[in-house]
Amino acid sequence: MKKIGIILLAGALFLGGCGDPAAPVMATQEPAAAAQTIPEPEEPEAEPAVARRIPPRFQVRCNQEDITAVLCDDDYTTGRVIYPGSVLTIESSQPFGSLYLQWDTLPGEYEICWENQRKQCGEEGFQHEFLRLNQAVTEVAFVFGEGVSPGLSELSLYTAGDPPGGVQEWLPPCEQADMLVFPTHADDDVLYFGPLMCYYARELDWEIQTAFLTEHQWEPERSHERLDGLWELGLRHYPVVWEAPDLYSESLAKARQQYDAYDVVGWQVEQIRRFRPRMVVGHDLEGEYGHGAHRLNAVSLIKAVPLAGDAGAYLDSARRYGVWQTPETYLHLYEGEKLPLNVNKPLTEDPRTPFEVAQDAYLLHRSQQKWRFAVTQEDPRETCTIFGRYQWPEPSSA
Repeated sequence: MKKIGIILLAGALFLGGCGDPAAPVMATQEPAAAAQTIPEPEEPEAEPAVARRIPPRFQVRCNQEDITAVLCDDDYTTGRVIYPGSVLTIESSQPFGSLYLQWDTLPGEYEICWENQRKQCGEEGFQHEFLRLNQAVTEVAFVFGEGVSPGLSELSLYTAGDPPGGVQEWLPPCEQADMLVFPTHADDDVLYFGPLMCYYARELDWEIQTAFLTEHQWEPERSHERLDGLWELGLRHYPVVWEAPDLYSESLAKARQQYDAYDVVGWQVEQIRRFRPRMVVGHDLEGEYGHGAHRLNAVSLIKAVPLAGDAGAYLDSARRYGVWQTPETYLHLYEGEKLPLNVNKPLTEDPRTPFEVAQDAYLLHRSQQKWRFAVTQEDPRETCTIFGRYQWPEPSSA
C-alpha cells in the first residue's frame, strides 16, 4: 500500500506541473490565461480649447491715460495713435492668455513684456493680429521701435486657446498657391470672386492667395473690411496689396493715364513668379460695369502670365523668384471654356452655400453698403458664377 501511495503522489505532482522547472512543457499544455493582458482603450485626443473673450473690465493706458473705451467699441473708425516714446500698458483683474489687435497703422516689429518675459511680435506685418502668450497674465506692456507711431483701432483680450470664430489668426502669404486671384479693390474679391474662392478654399481645400492692385489710404476702414471679408470666405493666407492708389476711371484709356501700365504688368509678373500658382484668376476684360482700373488689371494680366515664364522679362523678379508658367488662366465673364463651379450647393461643414457665404462676406464691407453693388447671379455683367479659360492667340505665321 505504501508503494501504491508513493506512485499516486508522484503522479499527482507530475500532472500538477510541480516537477523540474527546466523540464519541457507537454505539447498539449496551453498558455495560462492569466498571463494575457487586455490593452486599455485609447482615450480620444482632446479637442483644443477655444479661447473665451474677456469682458472689457480691463484697462488700456497710454502714458497713464485710460483709452480702453476707444479701443473696445467695435468700431474701426475710432482708435488711438501711439506717439514715439509713449508707454502702452494693459491691466486686467482676470488673467488672459491671448490678445487680438487690429492696427490702423502697422507698428513694425515690437515686443510685449510681462514679469520677466518678452515676446517678439509684428514680424509678419499683419493688420489683424492674434497673439498667444505662453502663460496667463494680468498685465503687459508694449515696447515699440524708436520713432514709430502705430495706430491701434481695436483691442480685445482672450483666455488661452485657439481663436473663436471671427477672430483672425492669419497665415503668411502662400509658399506656393493653388489659385492666385487678382482683385482690384477691397470688395471686388467678394463681389466677383467670392463664391469661387469660398468653394475652392472651404470645399476643395485649395491654397488661395489674393493680390490686390490698389490700397485705400484715404479710406482706412476698407483695409479692415478686406480682411474680414476674406476670412469669412474661408481664406487663411494673408493678402498681398500693391501701393497703387484707389482712383476711379470710366475707361481703360483713363486708367492708363492714372497708372503706369508697365509697372502694373511687372507687379503681376512678380506675384505669379513668387506664388507659382496652378491657376490664375482675373477680372472681366470689360471691367464688369466698365471700371477702367478693373479693365487695366485684366488686360495687364493676360500680358503678365506669359511674361512670368520669360527669363528675359522683368529681370529683378526673375532673379529673386525664378520664372513660372501658369498652366491655367481664367477671367471673369470670359467666353472660353468654363470653370466648373457650383455655388448653390451647401458646403460640407456649413449649411450655407458659397453664394450665401459671399453675400454675408459682402455685408462685412460696411462702408460700401451705401452703393448699389451686390453679390449677384442675375446681372449678366456682374454675375459671380461665370469664369472662362483664356486662350492666347496663336502667333502669326508671318
